[in-house]
Formats: sequence, C-alpha cells, structure tokens
Amino acid sequence: MKRVIAFLMAVVVAYIVAAVTYTQLNLSNLVDMGLAVPFGVRLSATLHDLVGMSVFYLPTMAIALLVGFGLAALALKWVPQLRTLGYMTGGFVSLLSLILVLGIPFDTHLLAVTRTNTGLVIQCLAGALGGYVFARFLPAPG
Repeated sequence: MKRVIAFLMAVVVAYIVAAVTYTQLNLSNLVDMGLAVPFGVRLSATLHDLVGMSVFYLPTMAIALLVGFGLAALALKWVPQLRTLGYMTGGFVSLLSLILVLGIPFDTHLLAVTRTNTGLVIQCLAGALGGYVFARFLPAPG
C-alpha cells in the first residue's frame, strides 16, 4: 500500500508541476508579444489547465511514470545505492518518451510548450521531480 501511495504522490506532484509550468510558459509567450498578463489571469489560466489537462495528460502521464519507474526498479536491482537518481531518471525519460510518442501521429508535439527545448526539458524535469518524490516516499528495500 505504501508503494501505491508513493506512486500516487509522485504522479500528482509531477502533474501539478507539468501543468503549472505549461500554463506559465504559454503565458510568457503572450508577454513576449507585448501583452499584459495580470496575476488574476495567470491564476485563472493555471486552474483551468490543471482541470482541463487532467482528462488526458494526467492519466497518460501516470501510465508513462508507471512504466518508467518499473524499468528503473529493474535496473536498480544491480545498483540499489542509486535509487533516487534511478527513479528521477526513470521519471525524466518516461515523460520525454510520452511527449515524443504522442507527437508521432501528428508529426509535432501535442503540448505546445514542448516544441521548444526549454518547454520540453521543463516537462521532463517534472517527471524527474515525480521520480524524486517516489524514491523519497517509497518504503526502504529489504
């Protein structure tokens, strides 16, 4: 049960960070075009995206992290001392894979912010943060 709770916490943290940064990066593009984006609009857009993206991005992210953490667990059997780094890497790579795979049928990235290196790396870092949370709340091996 502790493993499930650790996984759910990791997914929630990764999703919140990914959705919030997605919104803020999109809004920064408006600022770059010279438009003012007041705090209220930022907050409203962030809440809108947190709810709206939960329909598709949250469950696909959960599946990707499940696969990534599973593969990391297999690799960590040989190097258990790298547990935190292993799960962080699993989270990073799983979101990178998810973003790339989702874009294959459309020949582009479905998440607009991932069309830039900054946006892509930030989304992957959200997965790495999820891996960190997973490693921290996962029961100790043994």
